[in-house]
Amino acid sequence: MPPESRHQTEPHQMEPSCCEDCNEEVVEDGNHYTNSSGDPLCNSCAENYVSCECGENVHQEDAMEFNGQYFCEPCYDEHVMCCPSCDYEMWRDDMCWSDRYGDYLCDSCYEEHDVCGQPDWEVYNHSYVINRTDWVHPDRHFYTKDTFRWIKSKRYVGLELETNFKYDESFGDVQDDLNFALGRTRDTEDTDNFYTLGMSNFVSDGSVTNERHRYGGELVMRPRRGDRLLHDADFFCKRLENQWNAYASWKTGLHLHIDVQDYDWIHASVLTLFTKLMEPHIYTWLPKSRFYGSGGQRWGRPVSQAVNDFKYIQDRDSFVDFYYDNGGYTDDKYNDKRYHGLNWHSHFQANQGLEIRYHSGTLQLDKIKYWTKFWTQVVDRSYQIAEDIRDNMSSYSSFGSTDMYKSLWVPSTVNTKLSQMSNKYSDYTDEGMSSDVLDYRKKSEVLRRYLGLPKKDRPYLLQPMVHYLRHRANRSCMSLDNIYDVFDIDVDTKYYFQNRKEDLRNAMEEHIATKFYNDVFSNVNTIVEFNKETMTFEYKDIFEDTFLLVNDVRYETWKQMYDQKQSVDYEDYLVNYSTYDTTL
Repeated sequence: MPPESRHQTEPHQMEPSCCEDCNEEVVEDGNHYTNSSGDPLCNSCAENYVSCECGENVHQEDAMEFNGQYFCEPCYDEHVMCCPSCDYEMWRDDMCWSDRYGDYLCDSCYEEHDVCGQPDWEVYNHSYVINRTDWVHPDRHFYTKDTFRWIKSKRYVGLELETNFKYDESFGDVQDDLNFALGRTRDTEDTDNFYTLGMSNFVSDGSVTNERHRYGGELVMRPRRGDRLLHDADFFCKRLENQWNAYASWKTGLHLHIDVQDYDWIHASVLTLFTKLMEPHIYTWLPKSRFYGSGGQRWGRPVSQAVNDFKYIQDRDSFVDFYYDNGGYTDDKYNDKRYHGLNWHSHFQANQGLEIRYHSGTLQLDKIKYWTKFWTQVVDRSYQIAEDIRDNMSSYSSFGSTDMYKSLWVPSTVNTKLSQMSNKYSDYTDEGMSSDVLDYRKKSEVLRRYLGLPKKDRPYLLQPMVHYLRHRANRSCMSLDNIYDVFDIDVDTKYYFQNRKEDLRNAMEEHIATKFYNDVFSNVNTIVEFNKETMTFEYKDIFEDTFLLVNDVRYETWKQMYDQKQSVDYEDYLVNYSTYDTTL
């Protein structure tokens, strides 16, 4: 049917003209139809036109139809959109904008791409990260230059210093005093700038107070790099102590926020894996309350994922799924994953960098210095290792297919042999019950040599050795020497952490120290080292307490013995270990 709109003319204007489409005479009497250009149409040709919501009459061949409505092309483009992912057309107002995809998507594609449940993860160039100037910088904050004598890394680092007070203080007064006092040390006489030059905030923190420590809060130092971080931290710590009677109780913590905006999923995977493998040592540098928790809370929990879980990471989304093993990512500051020592949630949810939460609270500069030196080295070296791995990513389908990760697991050929052994001898508790004693002895000896176990007067049971090899990656940690070597940790830092560990150990009674170390290393029975040349891990030593000989009366409980490792001599196994020939 013809469009309803008509071109209105004055009643006395009844001049004949021709139809624009068929050239038939049309009397312009005020009731005739027109096209979108205002040209007259006869009644017959008008049947070929439809009305757009904007009032234009559009020929059916040129009109755009959607959900029973006709539009001219500009109106159609304004109201209707084609999903770039699936080509499905829908009302533009019903489309969902995706920061991750960079366009509007239909509902199904929005969910398919998991945009609703995923954080925005923007990755910047490495040169941008190490050369950026948008936080504390000499150009704006009136000091000569950034130096890197102590902190070698060029990454910006923010600090959170939790502290208690002897008296009830106004956080606003504390903040103003700290910023103004630091501003006076800058190379400027403009007192109006002093309050802003400190670049810090003092905020409340209910986690640091209790009946004994009634007053407390948190100094948030906005990011600065290199030695400037230490210079300003030292100034703030001394002023908090001397001017405000501040102190660090066992309730407080020290948190580092390290700029990792050049980190993609492969870098995050490498750093997280390294942290997992060196984490037991880290807890030995800290008061035992950082491991056990306090007040029913653990503010610096271990990496929760097993080494086995890393094999499923293949892109940004899968890393997020891997990390949020507590039910998934939420845009909530207090998502439970933020309370891990390695806190990626602060990076994903608040764009506040990678947060390191392991360390106890302190107002002592040496602790801040060495903790920062260590973790910035770890972040920088992990980035470079990941870059080397990424150069070969064309041949990898996931992090699990990298040589770095695969080196933690037995080769497929060895795994096949293990399966054959397990299937053949699954029902036998010793060689005497086997129908093929010689074969049992032979396979036992092969595994003994492969594992580097000492030779005994009887063969080793097969099943515990097979079980161990299939699970050892999840029960491994790096040696201290290898940690220092891989991350280029300087001698002063090594000595600091070694002395720190000894001081903490000496402060504990012997039985408490023994329990603490065995709890920390309860899931560890293997030492691994990372080879920087081959970019792979190598197994160096094992705790031998779970490997039984044939006819051992403890056979029935060997699995329990394996899962609940007996107490071991920490120093003996983790410092003085041997290297074995591991050729199978």
